Amino acid sequence: MVNTETLSTDDVALRRQVKWLIGLRLVVAFLFLGSAGILALREHPPFALTPLFVFIACACLLTILYLLALNRTTRLRRLCSLQIWVDVVLVTALVHYTGGIKSVFAFVYIFPVLASAIFLSRRSSLLLAGGSSILYGALINIQLYGLMERTQFLSTGSIAYDPAYALLQFFVNSVAFFLVALFGSQLAERLKEAGRKLEEQRIDLRNLRTLHEDIIENIPSGIVTLDLAGKIVSMNRGAQRIIGITAEQIQDKSWRETPFGAIKELETFFSAPTPTFSGCSQELTILGQDGQSVPIGVNLTPLKSSEGRLVGLVGIFQDLTERKKTEAKLRQADRLSTAGQLAAGLAHEVRNPLAAISGCIELIKEAGTARPQLLDIVLREAERLKLVTGQFLDFAKPTLALQKRCDLVALVTESVSLLEKSCDSAHPVTFSIQREAEEVVVAGDPDQLKQALWNLGLNAIQAMQMGGQISFAIRRHGAQNGDGWVAIELTDTGRGIPPGEVDRIFDPFYTTRPGGAGLGLAITRKIIDNLGGRIEVTSREGGGSTFRVLLKQAPDE
Repeated sequence: MVNTETLSTDDVALRRQVKWLIGLRLVVAFLFLGSAGILALREHPPFALTPLFVFIACACLLTILYLLALNRTTRLRRLCSLQIWVDVVLVTALVHYTGGIKSVFAFVYIFPVLASAIFLSRRSSLLLAGGSSILYGALINIQLYGLMERTQFLSTGSIAYDPAYALLQFFVNSVAFFLVALFGSQLAERLKEAGRKLEEQRIDLRNLRTLHEDIIENIPSGIVTLDLAGKIVSMNRGAQRIIGITAEQIQDKSWRETPFGAIKELETFFSAPTPTFSGCSQELTILGQDGQSVPIGVNLTPLKSSEGRLVGLVGIFQDLTERKKTEAKLRQADRLSTAGQLAAGLAHEVRNPLAAISGCIELIKEAGTARPQLLDIVLREAERLKLVTGQFLDFAKPTLALQKRCDLVALVTESVSLLEKSCDSAHPVTFSIQREAEEVVVAGDPDQLKQALWNLGLNAIQAMQMGGQISFAIRRHGAQNGDGWVAIELTDTGRGIPPGEVDRIFDPFYTTRPGGAGLGLAITRKIIDNLGGRIEVTSREGGGSTFRVLLKQAPDE
């Protein structure tokens, strides 16, 4: 017995092909047996049926012998070739005993030729086609010249055959044998090549699927898929670890029964699934296995088939616990750093007035009398201390911003009126206001907005030591995340800001103006941030500066 476990892949495939050949031979034999049974019912069959029954019996016997040989040999290709050549000999005998030239079974030669093309090679099939042609030609010659007449079961009497007809039969059948060999072998080679490529693709696909599954299962992020009915289809190990539920416990459950039930966008999507759904992101807080709250960030996007058809949603989420801890530490470090900067700046700003006050007091003590000039210095420096400490308190503890409907045009107009009165008459500054509408309403605190506009305007005036022009432009800035925005642009014609200082102008106590506290722009940015807006600056040294304040537009009443 042959141990099939030691055979190569090619030998296993060839052994399977030999079994197919044996099985197909048996099928053909039984088809002939059925045909012979039908013909036997006729009173005068077209030919003697005995050779056909003998042919069927030989085929069955050979099938048994081939099966026995298959289990005892490893030379499978030789066994296959032997079977096919024996089949050609059997077919020749069948054709001879059923009429020779007039036999209806000449077409049976095609089966061994086709089998050789499929199971062996093109060379073997062409050799077999040649051998079949030689045997068929010899058979025709034997019959044409009256040899072995007694061996025919078909009653032919003393019929004289036309040599031209015999030649035509030989030519037609031989051409058919070779055509079957050529086209059959070509088709077989293409099938084998296609089979090899298909096997390679199958292996690549299996490896890719294994790699994909390994990647999905081993990434730390959680991945979950949902069908269009909103039911959980699959979860990776990361998702099970984060949520604290096994895939078996949550599979086929509705999304409402999962931690994702708090995502309102899912209700809208699953009520009417659409491929235009752009996805959604949200942070949730769930309960972990230990009962502790676990913050997670979820990102849901449409899941589509290879044809682009929407089949569900895929969700990717992460445990944000460590990130939240890191952010808290960074915020704490930032607060400590800011506090240190503020303390250093405040100490610097307070030290100079205190030194001046202390010097004046010493002079008064030495002189025994207080001169008016010295008292003026003390009062001026005390006022400076009051201003610095007041601005510092405004920056450190800003007033809680009230969200009211504010007419931005009226606020800018009022601020410009105040700024005009504060200008030096020796160096005049002209103001202009541009607006898209007579009324532009934003959400904010009117008092804090006026303070921010005052600080920006005063900063622009101080930047134009020889006078100049300041323009305010109020325009709608479009929508973002569903909110409408309004922009206030303040442009001056001053000396501009050096490129290296643009990123520092909003830092507390940073100033390039002698006697300045460096808190005006810092307070302004603090106010705008508290109102939910943002402030931007563009500047060109020697070409003036533009401050853009963006505020949320108030909703319609």
